[in-house]
Amino acid sequence: MSVVLNSTSKVNVERLNKDISLFAPVHPITPDMKMTHKGVSRLVMIDRYSFKDTEKVTLTEGDFVVLTIKEDPKFPARGLGFIVSIDWEAKKARVLVEEEFRGVLDKPEEVETGIVNRPLDVIEKPLEIFYEQIAKRNAAGLASVEETEEKRQEWFEKFYRELKELNFVPAGRVLYGAGADTDVTYFNCYVMPFVPDSREGISEHRKQVMEIMSRGGGVGTNGSTLRPRNTLAKGVNGKSSGSVSWLDDIAKLTHLVEQGGSRRGRVA
Repeated sequence: MSVVLNSTSKVNVERLNKDISLFAPVHPITPDMKMTHKGVSRLVMIDRYSFKDTEKVTLTEGDFVVLTIKEDPKFPARGLGFIVSIDWEAKKARVLVEEEFRGVLDKPEEVETGIVNRPLDVIEKPLEIFYEQIAKRNAAGLASVEETEEKRQEWFEKFYRELKELNFVPAGRVLYGAGADTDVTYFNCYVMPFVPDSREGISEHRKQVMEIMSRGGGVGTNGSTLRPRNTLAKGVNGKSSGSVSWLDDIAKLTHLVEQGGSRRGRVA
């Protein structure tokens, strides 16, 4: 795991801490915080796990953001940058993309300047830019089940020490959800029971898959119980479209349901 002090000198820490004060789960930046990671690890930490101002109530010029740099139905590219200007009426913003993420830009003017114009709905403002902030939020969330303030503080310190020293790195859903006061799951993956071979059974299974995905979980589905294509469906005097078509339908849910606000789903 890469651990470095990255180019956060561009971030106005004093202003960011003022914004952070509006969000109870988020811990302010302190001088002892050093870990930002680098490259893909940094992008994943900020994009997937950092607590964000999702309603953009604090978003302003100069802010550090994560955004969709290249929109593609199958392979969208995310990256990091800084807000140059915001057009609230048009709901767009100009963003100076960090140099390491400019390789996917294809418009000549974007390539030349590094500045892109994107809709606000693909731009997010992270409030946690250091791993220690995430570790503190996680530690506070995990310790919150203790019955007394003394015990909560004791276990907060124990959890934080282990997390900060990277002796223990939780699963992604824990990094994202613990201490965030949200209803996302703390489990990365689920293996579902077999799919009952009926319209009611498939519909109920689909409902459960969608609920799990919406809370951030990945889903494994066993479709071996579904009848093959062209098998007689006696109740309606018709034929089944087959297990592959039903599993494809469930897989397509991953394009419709955003997982816990931060990623697309996967069906295995």
